[in-house]
Amino acid sequence: MQITRLVFAILIFLSITYGVHYLLYTSFIRFFLISDPVIKKVLFWGMLFLTLSFLPSAILLRMNNNILTSIYYIIASTWIGLAVYLIFAAVVIWIIFLAGKMIGTIPDMRMISLVCVTIACLTTAYGIWRAQYPEIKNVDVKIERLPSVWQGKTVVQLSDVHLGSINRTGFMKRIAEKVNSVNPDLILITGDLFDGMGGDLPSFIEPLNALKASKGIFFVTGNHEGYLKLTEPVSIIRKTNIRILDNEIVDIDGLQIVGISFPEHNFKNHVRTMFATSAVFDPARPNILMYHTPTNISDQYNNRAEQQTQTYWHPDTSMSLAKEMGIDLQLSGHTHNGQFFPFNLVTHYIYNGFDYGLHKDGSFQIYISRGVGTWGPPMRVGCPPEIVVITLR
Repeated sequence: MQITRLVFAILIFLSITYGVHYLLYTSFIRFFLISDPVIKKVLFWGMLFLTLSFLPSAILLRMNNNILTSIYYIIASTWIGLAVYLIFAAVVIWIIFLAGKMIGTIPDMRMISLVCVTIACLTTAYGIWRAQYPEIKNVDVKIERLPSVWQGKTVVQLSDVHLGSINRTGFMKRIAEKVNSVNPDLILITGDLFDGMGGDLPSFIEPLNALKASKGIFFVTGNHEGYLKLTEPVSIIRKTNIRILDNEIVDIDGLQIVGISFPEHNFKNHVRTMFATSAVFDPARPNILMYHTPTNISDQYNNRAEQQTQTYWHPDTSMSLAKEMGIDLQLSGHTHNGQFFPFNLVTHYIYNGFDYGLHKDGSFQIYISRGVGTWGPPMRVGCPPEIVVITLR
């Protein structure tokens, strides 16, 4: 059953990618007036190669991470992002052409095509630049019964940093400098610290150790740590000043930090049991929950497929168990807020509006971060990366 679904998904993916390639190819040929058979062949096969390169490049990178596979992956990933905006350009070109045909006056389509393609390329270039410079996002959060020692203190949330072949040590060093500049009291990393595509992970120990917070740094796993089978990312993190919370609860000066691992690694997380047997947890005292996805923390899944469906395809955004357990603030990421337009519209729809920002329901609150890094296309358009600085009130 799983193999059938995988084959079906691959066939759908290949059909869509070929359709995209054909639309772009025919549009370029027609509107740029390309007639030379050699140029047409080079364009056809070159675009087809790029369009179908993402999956092979990712597989090669996982098998053997070196300079060549990294460059191939970066080119293929960037092309996917550029192709999205080239599709928009092609659609606009065709609309102008058909509109001109209807009114009997067809404009200079070669010039219009050049302008549209240039805008698509500049948008992609801007997105690549924007992805490298996360902004500080300041958020005030009111928590009832907050101890006086935590009044006005700052909690930095880092999510979806995706360190690896694209976001390398220089990127992490800039993040650490920016985080340290706000002098946080607590740093909470809500999963996908690593990209899952391999890379020189030991090289990140030093820049991760540059992070400073007077009351500690805590981490919970995301889905991408699972792509590395957890062993390597966990061993790397344990060589830093970051503490992993694997379905654990800690009390820091009267504020309880609840860390729940991403359930795909073990879909029976026994969350209720964790709360019931914890010697630390007290629902009458203030708390913050760290959980990678903006979904319910329920462990009532019958199998792995059901868990994945309720996490990815039809996510349970009721947050019912967190509310039942008396959670004051849940911190999540995962969605990237779509990462670049128009996918922010897709994540908004899939996650029922819980794909970004602060949401409140009575005493329960959840903040979903856009994330710091990128996955796939190394770009951000309309969904800037962020370092979340939460001031507790």
